[in-house]
Amino acid sequence: MTTSRADKTAERACYVPLWDEATEEFHNGWLTYRPADPYFVHLEIEDWPAPVVAPRTVLADGLSGLAECLSKPDRTGLRVQPSSNGKNVLLGVTQGDLLLGLFRTPADLLATHLDELDELVPMGGEMARIDWDDVIANLLGP
Repeated sequence: MTTSRADKTAERACYVPLWDEATEEFHNGWLTYRPADPYFVHLEIEDWPAPVVAPRTVLADGLSGLAECLSKPDRTGLRVQPSSNGKNVLLGVTQGDLLLGLFRTPADLLATHLDELDELVPMGGEMARIDWDDVIANLLGP
């Protein structure tokens, strides 16, 4: 079952069922996309300490091959690749070189969610969504 909740002016969150590859334990997950931060998605995993933030291109590229968002040693990253049967996508949460968790989710569901995000902000159209005045103000500080 696919459910989506959307605030067209602010963000879109899509439900993703996740199974832990090591324990087969089920987790609820949410992919959240904010048009104001158009390059990234936030993956929230039930019972996980913090969201994983990664470029949405990593999720898209991971549908057909290995894609990875490298992270600083103190931050989480994401490794995405199709499963051996092609029906699922494996989402590996990393910290530096350490694999913290490996989850699977249906590939067709993830592809559908990414298509919905592409309708909201097409790939390649991210730069037009960035509020550069706000970025500069944040860099300059108070």
